[in-house]
Amino acid sequence: CHFKDDPVMPGCLGLDALWQLVGFWMGWCGHPGLGRALGLGELKMRGMVLPSAKKVTYRIDIFRTITRRLIMATAMGKVLCDGEEIYNARDLRVGLFKQGEAPA
Repeated sequence: CHFKDDPVMPGCLGLDALWQLVGFWMGWCGHPGLGRALGLGELKMRGMVLPSAKKVTYRIDIFRTITRRLIMATAMGKVLCDGEEIYNARDLRVGLFKQGEAPA
């Protein structure tokens, strides 16, 4: 519940889920480090996740990776609620950092 008498999932949770999914993908690919969201280009929200939702789907398309001193992935992301696109994120950026080197 987001607000009293307004049971909607906060939109920031959907955005954070996309960032975390990009970080998970980076770890799955074998890249070491602690994941940190570095930003995004654009976010459009066209709907909500309500208690009546049956299925929430998160999709990412990785289109750039950097694996030098900086390890970073850039992706597009979508959140769908019961098959309908409700969030669209462009240029999600996630970096992996060694312990103690993550940006504040």
